[in-house]
Amino acid sequence: MIKQESIDRLLEVTDIVDVVSQYVNLKRSGRNFVGLCPFHDDRNPSMSVSQDMGIYHCFSCKAGGNAINFIKEYEHLSYPEAIEKLANMQGFTLEYTKDNINKKHLDIKILDVVNGYYKFCLYQNHKALDYLYKRGFDDALIDKFELGYAPASHYTTNLLENEGIDKKDALEVGIIKQNENGVYASFIERITFPIKNHTGKLVGFGGRTITNHPAKYVNSPESVVFDKSRIFYAYDKAKDEIHKKGEILITEGYMDTIMLHKAKFSNAVAVLGTALTQKHLPLIRRSGAKVVLMFDGDGAGKSAAYKSSVLLMKNKIDASVVIIPDGADPADLVQAGEVLKLDKILNTKIEAGEFVIKNIANNFELARPLQKQKALEEIQKFTKELPMIVANSYQNLVANLLGVDIGSFSLTQGKFTPNAKQDKRANLTPKKDYLELQILKTLAVDKEIFNSVKNSIRKDYFITHYDIWEAIFENSPDGEILVRELEIDDSVDEFKEVQEFFKALKLLIIANYKKRLNLLKISSDPDKFAKMNAIQNSIRKLEKDKI
Repeated sequence: MIKQESIDRLLEVTDIVDVVSQYVNLKRSGRNFVGLCPFHDDRNPSMSVSQDMGIYHCFSCKAGGNAINFIKEYEHLSYPEAIEKLANMQGFTLEYTKDNINKKHLDIKILDVVNGYYKFCLYQNHKALDYLYKRGFDDALIDKFELGYAPASHYTTNLLENEGIDKKDALEVGIIKQNENGVYASFIERITFPIKNHTGKLVGFGGRTITNHPAKYVNSPESVVFDKSRIFYAYDKAKDEIHKKGEILITEGYMDTIMLHKAKFSNAVAVLGTALTQKHLPLIRRSGAKVVLMFDGDGAGKSAAYKSSVLLMKNKIDASVVIIPDGADPADLVQAGEVLKLDKILNTKIEAGEFVIKNIANNFELARPLQKQKALEEIQKFTKELPMIVANSYQNLVANLLGVDIGSFSLTQGKFTPNAKQDKRANLTPKKDYLELQILKTLAVDKEIFNSVKNSIRKDYFITHYDIWEAIFENSPDGEILVRELEIDDSVDEFKEVQEFFKALKLLIIANYKKRLNLLKISSDPDKFAKMNAIQNSIRKLEKDKI
């Protein structure tokens, strides 16, 4: 892990205006800089960047944060990757903790050594090379995807010994395995496919047999660097095209993906199992891309497409499905020179929700009334987990599939639809209390003042902007946005001197006491006179004394 102190120092030496202006044109506006927000379709500059605060904020889509957040969102990186990117931009050397980082780097080094050896071995094995050439590969494609060949077991174990690689480390990273007879290579007489994570770091291997082994494909075992449930094969090579097209093409295997890249479908990736998992979703979401599932037309392919479609729909990810007909797969079509046919097949894709519903319906004998009812119930189980508008959009489809009246069923039973009266958000622009905002901004940006008063400033001091008080003192759910908007608002000045702050706080408390006094005067509270007397005493004390 990167040390927090190192991250803090990186942000201290970073000028956020310099960073953001590498991506967006900025113009000075008062104390801040403004520009078009890159995180939504911005026509008028709605993003403000504060050099003093080191933050940016969009007043339209509410995106915001520090320089790391900006790079993370713009480049579609994870938080640690964004930190490292910013550090490279600033020429800053990060410091790391010593928990599992050294181990992780060692694992990657071992994999790199073995990968180099396997790549060398490929060109020494004519059988493996001939297999690839017959499948439509050429040397450029082999080189791009770093394909290799794992020879007989003892060659790999000898390599590890010659390179001084500890057996225990090789076991943990999955290069070798162990049984009662000793250690042996995980990949034996297989073409190897280096598996890299989304940043391009080697984390494991896939291997395809060329000796008719019953296990056609195998992957590295799980390790500190390899989790096949979250990795897409070739994502590191496809990510630029994915962001450019706004679409990620997901296939079943290495061969399909590589041959699709050969055919210029460079946004193709592959799952390392039979279907998508929940762990894949963060990477898909970060890409901001629509998903196209391109699976084989056999039973396994259709099953994987179905499960993946359900997962994507339930998680509100826009997706479509393409099933390759006639038992073919993308690699077969590219190898046969049928790229135009492949392109036409891609244009037959259907929306994922429609695919799921049609698959459910196909499992029932719809000519039989009870089967029709069961089909509807299964479809409803699926649609009830979708947003209301999405679920309702399938009403016509389901009516046509089942041959029933469109008004005779609901796909959103039990869903609650708030109406205008139930919506608590009033369509009003709240009135600002400038004194409250000045005090709150000071508390947000001046840690010394905040720490000196945090146990004595009460929420009821703030009548208009109590929500910002909650954001500062109670970390309310939307607090980060509220505080950031206040910090970046150059129409509100914070107090620079402690005495100025306490004088303003005293005025605020007195003003709020007087507001309560006026409310009590017209109330029917039986204890109002006692309460009014207590408030008047508090006002007199404040006007006479210091806080």
